[in-house]
Amino acid sequence: MLERVLLGLLYVVSMAAAISVHGMKTLLIYDSRITDLGQYQNFLGMLRERQYQVEEVSVDGTASSISLYDGDVRLYDNLILFPIKSRTISKDINVKSLLQFFEEGGSVLAVTSPNGVTESARVYLEQMKIHVSPRDYKLVDYFHDGPIDVLPVNTSTVRNKHIFSSDSVSELTYSGSSALLRNDGLVIPVLPAPRTSLSKNKKGEQWTAGSQGYLVASVQNLNNARTSWVGSDSFFNDGNWQKNGAFVEELIKWTFGEKAVIKSTGFTHKHSNGLTFDQLPYKIKDNIFYEIGFSEWNGSKWVPFHADDIQFELRMLDPYYRLTLEPSRVSVDSQYYSTGNFALPDHHGVYTFVTQYMNSGLSFVIQKDVKPIRHLANDEYPRSYEITNSWVFLCSISAVIALFVAFVAIYLFTPVVPSVSPEKKKS
Repeated sequence: MLERVLLGLLYVVSMAAAISVHGMKTLLIYDSRITDLGQYQNFLGMLRERQYQVEEVSVDGTASSISLYDGDVRLYDNLILFPIKSRTISKDINVKSLLQFFEEGGSVLAVTSPNGVTESARVYLEQMKIHVSPRDYKLVDYFHDGPIDVLPVNTSTVRNKHIFSSDSVSELTYSGSSALLRNDGLVIPVLPAPRTSLSKNKKGEQWTAGSQGYLVASVQNLNNARTSWVGSDSFFNDGNWQKNGAFVEELIKWTFGEKAVIKSTGFTHKHSNGLTFDQLPYKIKDNIFYEIGFSEWNGSKWVPFHADDIQFELRMLDPYYRLTLEPSRVSVDSQYYSTGNFALPDHHGVYTFVTQYMNSGLSFVIQKDVKPIRHLANDEYPRSYEITNSWVFLCSISAVIALFVAFVAIYLFTPVVPSVSPEKKKS
């Protein structure tokens, strides 16, 4: 019993010191037949320095004991898959379990190479819309000095600043394979292949040509779990660490939830006079004020998140309004954005108040609230004399009534002239 308590306290302390909001328990699976972890000490040291609890497991002889779950309980927060020579990873880790791990919030770093593309990882990546080249396909470039299969790649070509951003341009060293990416909103292109490169096998069959291929790509699903793929295991080894180390560290930080993580700290909407919906339900044309807060994880605490492209939508079937939010106030950990006062549509129904911020590379923030907007009651419509356009009709009606009354009055009060008899006229 005491041992369990101590283990629980140790876990709480480790989570308090964690620099990732996602979790630190990490499983690293590799194949000792093609990967010597002794050549990846800088990479492993970086993970431990960042406080990740790394468990290293080789598929050679122990594959049957590897599992991501204990019953329905997820055992790890992060998974690192190095190239594996065999067709499967283990009897408990297949495409279904990998997809379940990802859908339930687990983060995955998948590394392949021309010599190691296990079927489970390949099919999993295809579900992520990342189509990795098959085994024995290698990226080559005949238009640069040096070995054709060792390519220099400039960091200025990185496509997403939230994953890697640097003021100084550096050169990476890459030797491996490439992948094709499907046009999907959840796929994040990171590092394209050089324009003069191509991926082919020994028979000359091509998989990618030029910048249509990618060397690094990432995916983030709607629950903000992340997967990154790199097509080269040598990209992480000690021999290339001096050039690639900074990029690898930033990729790890993004994939495992150390950076580019934002959240909503809550939203409110109410009448412009301060009354809430519960106090006074909304009706058409009411003036409403909407506000939402955003925070960003900086590696140690939550800080205000600043942006100029956050939008609010008022939807029924389609958006009736789409308003860009403006900064309103700041707290210790949040930046708040508001619409200011705006009038509800002149159409009653059930509406959804939505803020859906989905910037590629940042965590997705989706906040929704459904509220009815009623029509006007009979005694809430403006009187006819308050509508200026009706004045001409009111004047016409008044004129008709006045003329009719005048006619009746004239008819009733005009004296009758007596008529003269015919006999009197003859005389």
